[in-house]
Amino acid sequence: MQPLSTEPAESDTSVGVAHQLTGFWKFAFQAPAVGLGLFALWSAGPGIAEDHIHLGVFTLVTWVLALLVLPMRKGVDWHTPSPLALGLGGLFTISVAAAVLRFDLLESQEPAALDFMLWICAAAALAGALRVPRALDIFMIGLACLSIGYFMWEYRNLIERAGAWTKTDFAIAAIATVIALEVARRALGPWIPGIGIFAMIYAYFGDYFPEAIAHGGVDVEGIIDYILYSQDGIFGVMTNVMAQFVLIFIFLGAFMQSSGMGQFFIEFPLSIAGRSAGGPAKVSVIASAIFGSISGSSLANIVSTGSFTIPLMKRVGFRPIVAGAVENTASLGGQLLPPVMGAGVFVMAEITGVPYLEIIAVAAVPALLYLLSIGMIVHFEAKKQGIEGLPETEMRRPGTVFREGWFHLLPFVVLLGFLIKGYSPDWCAFMAILSVVAINWVRIGLAKLKFASLPNHVMTLPVILKTLVTGTRNSLLVGGAAGAVGVIVGMIAMTSLGLKMSLLLVDLAGGSLFLTVALVALTSLLLGMALPITASYLVLVVLAGPAFDQLGVPILAAHLIVFWLSQDSNITPPVCLGAFVAASIAQADPWKTGWMSFRFAKMLYVIPLLFAFTPILNFDDPAGAAWTMATATVGALAFAAWTMGYLHRTASKVEWILLALASAMCFLPMNISVADLAPGYAVNIAGVALLATISLWQRKTLRNG
Repeated sequence: MQPLSTEPAESDTSVGVAHQLTGFWKFAFQAPAVGLGLFALWSAGPGIAEDHIHLGVFTLVTWVLALLVLPMRKGVDWHTPSPLALGLGGLFTISVAAAVLRFDLLESQEPAALDFMLWICAAAALAGALRVPRALDIFMIGLACLSIGYFMWEYRNLIERAGAWTKTDFAIAAIATVIALEVARRALGPWIPGIGIFAMIYAYFGDYFPEAIAHGGVDVEGIIDYILYSQDGIFGVMTNVMAQFVLIFIFLGAFMQSSGMGQFFIEFPLSIAGRSAGGPAKVSVIASAIFGSISGSSLANIVSTGSFTIPLMKRVGFRPIVAGAVENTASLGGQLLPPVMGAGVFVMAEITGVPYLEIIAVAAVPALLYLLSIGMIVHFEAKKQGIEGLPETEMRRPGTVFREGWFHLLPFVVLLGFLIKGYSPDWCAFMAILSVVAINWVRIGLAKLKFASLPNHVMTLPVILKTLVTGTRNSLLVGGAAGAVGVIVGMIAMTSLGLKMSLLLVDLAGGSLFLTVALVALTSLLLGMALPITASYLVLVVLAGPAFDQLGVPILAAHLIVFWLSQDSNITPPVCLGAFVAASIAQADPWKTGWMSFRFAKMLYVIPLLFAFTPILNFDDPAGAAWTMATATVGALAFAAWTMGYLHRTASKVEWILLALASAMCFLPMNISVADLAPGYAVNIAGVALLATISLWQRKTLRNG
């Protein structure tokens, strides 16, 4: 029996300096974090917040907390702001706010002495702040409150004067743009704000660019106003989806951990697969798939499940880089698996208009194929290296583990049940959170009545509040990037760059769908070095989506192609955040872990081809879809064996080539003809037969050897 836990699980304790805060500043972080959590629960459940309030509250709290705990330079420890820093910050904020709000008056009169005094005060405060630690953080927090507060307060007036925004409106938008880029820089590094700045430069100097992507250019005021006040900028799709859907699912993941669900999703797979060859690695695949399918965050998945599975993998004999790569690629598979699929599925539903339930219905099988390939790669690696499972003495029976924790599956049932009934995803997540708490409290009640033992995780009110803090903290990195991604997407929309790039892609590919997918994959590889998964998907789909439309690819298939290709941002060096996180747990080389992840996850590039050329997503052709799923399953097995160069024993060079051929034959579309000689389905059958032949040959030679 494990000791009683009354603390929520910490799925990411490395978010800035949040864990270093003490005293008043700890409360200053936790109070708005709890407030955002309660607001998210209310708006997802019984409440109906107006859009500008919903987006404004989410963005304001995210920016303020990010500026508070994400240091201006990495590695800087927390230091309590001095009274001087607070005074300078207050003077600067008040001076700038008063001066900016007087801008409209200057159109009808000359600047007064008050205006000069306000800017002199602001300049003096800024000059002093450069010498006072954390004063700049206080400045930016004040400016964040000013810009977002103005947006919410003036929202209806802003709508009425749309397209004729004032000088004050422009100044507020400029402040918001700077804060959005700075928060993104602190959250995820310089790449996203760098791309955002380049996008604004492109919007301004459009007529200086090559003819294929040139445009007439937009003035500074038009650019800045568009960024804040249009539906494509800071408050565009990314922020909308984050505020409405993703945030509540992040809280669901936090409640899962606090209630012990995460622990059950590790223990149960461990009882099933822990004994087999390389058992802990297979547990990593299963646990990451289950946990990631609900939490929707591959990074939180790596930290939560990897903290347990990576040491176990190393213990039974996996090399550190392999253990890190397995957890990274398995957690990526969890993010591909419905119902949550990270933030991407909500962005997809928002852009395409395809019902959320329809998307997750067709996306399940491809995600399972990917996870199957990872599971088989793990199996072949274990067999190849002679790695056994955990000792039988350390294993519990699956039935025992299931009887002790079956109720942890009920929130998952609640989530899926409400989704199938047609309720909105945020409402379903809200109900799942309520069920998590209700189940825990029922168990406590039964324990008090002596009908059951007290749960190891007791969700008291303090634990619930701490869980809300954990959820908010875990949302800061991706939430902090939302505004800057909106800057990028807004500039693409304003300049029609998406349509221009799509035409360019079609021209470069010569109308070939295969080459178009290859070019999009290459573009995704480059974007993935700079952007996180959801941001990469959103930018890429805006750029490349029309190209697939011109080639006749159904809209859902096109978006899933881009969504899958965008996942490589976690596995492709030099910037592969998932690999870095997994490597830190495995104490492995991040670069080598990234390349090993890339080796294991190559199915990310195969599945999109199935979306493009086969009926795997086509419910109107159930026979074709079923055939493709069946042959692709065999193909995934062959692909894993080819990747590791091992089936029942190490493959010879000829066998390795034949495994690659068998894999390609199984993945071939059933409705095409090969050299006008054999239909695709016949080649599929031949591929299955070839794999079976290689298997029989290896078994025979293994016995004889």
